[in-house]
Amino acid sequence: MLYSIPWYVVLFQSIPEMFLLIILGFKLFNIDVDFKKSLLVSSLISIIVYIVRRFTSIYGLHTVILIFCSLIFIWIILKMNIAYSFICIVTSLLINGLLQNIITPIILNLFYTTPQDLIKNPWLNIFFYIPNGLIMLCFYLFTVKREVHLFDLKMYENNAKNLFKDKSIFVLFIVLIQSIFIMLINQIFLLSQQTRIVGIEYTTINIIISVFTILVLFSIKGLGDDIKDKVEMSFLKTHLEQMEDLFKALRVQNHEHKRHIQTIQAMVYLDEIASAKEYIDGLSDGYSCTDDIIYVENMALTALINGKRKVAEINNIDFKFSINCSLDGLKIDSWDLCSILGNLLDNAFEAVRKEKDHRLVNLDINCFEENYIIKVSNNGVKISKDEMDKLFEPGYTTKESVGRGYGLFLIKNLLEKYKGSIEVYSTDKTVFKIILPKGEGNRND
Repeated sequence: MLYSIPWYVVLFQSIPEMFLLIILGFKLFNIDVDFKKSLLVSSLISIIVYIVRRFTSIYGLHTVILIFCSLIFIWIILKMNIAYSFICIVTSLLINGLLQNIITPIILNLFYTTPQDLIKNPWLNIFFYIPNGLIMLCFYLFTVKREVHLFDLKMYENNAKNLFKDKSIFVLFIVLIQSIFIMLINQIFLLSQQTRIVGIEYTTINIIISVFTILVLFSIKGLGDDIKDKVEMSFLKTHLEQMEDLFKALRVQNHEHKRHIQTIQAMVYLDEIASAKEYIDGLSDGYSCTDDIIYVENMALTALINGKRKVAEINNIDFKFSINCSLDGLKIDSWDLCSILGNLLDNAFEAVRKEKDHRLVNLDINCFEENYIIKVSNNGVKISKDEMDKLFEPGYTTKESVGRGYGLFLIKNLLEKYKGSIEVYSTDKTVFKIILPKGEGNRND
């Protein structure tokens, strides 16, 4: 049965517990929240739960109201989407419930108390929560220090609709709902015990539920890894498509060269020297430089640049590029390099499309001391200061901004992977400046 609690339990247990649930839950999914606003949300939720517990005796109702109010207040105060807020809060509740299932029976036996004593002496609620709260706090500090998270939910931030494009997310919702329900049933059974020593049936059920809860958490981690693999596979697919386009262009060019050489060879064998000269002059005059394959030191970059040259030609964009140093020390996977530059060039092309006169996009790669300096610039729509602050937020997009969707967010994550950085300037031109440290060897074969 649900029992009421005095105000000091709300102050010293409910509010800290809710606060830890919020910051840990979001941190596990790589979402940072404002501490002050989280404390405000925690206080409001705890007050509502306090009122609910005074006027109802149905155990579990307060948890349902806690989840519902959490989603509403987080949406209003923290400005976060309800969909992934639900995932974060319920996952954190599962961890908290798991700790309670393990710790509470142990403390009851150690101090020769029963669940009924929690009702008679409310201070015991605070005392019993201390080890649980300390473990939750240590868990949070560990995730911050080690940058450990179940999966990167941040990529869905500001665009919760993308959560439902993957059917596995529906499975996650169902599993979380089932798990929290089972956890509540287990706690109801514990509170119904009149003695400090619980029976073998409860102990067995408690162990099974705890094991399954841990498996659920590992499943969430596996789901996050699966989503990450899908993103990387998408990058790799784009890279392979670019390479395939390059090989097709090379085959076409090779076929044309063979045909011209065979024609000239036949003219020479027939002693038609004048005709051969005329044929060669005609080829020279009519040969379009845009049909040439531009070769650079890196094969993946060759494919990317030639592909973007075609896109620029179709859209009447003056695409210029220069590579002024050796790429041997550029230690970055080919598909990641193409993902970074491909996204930046796509954004630059989009930014200049509204220019009526001269549409200019530049790609420059230089070396300076121990770093590679890569710049992608355009003379298109400028980025305002307000847009600049939000440019790398996941899901952020405007019709006129070069920062669209998740491209820049993914670029920033890829650069962090290689200990690089990105800077943006928007004055006469908009410039994206990438700094990548040199490494031994080359991963771009």
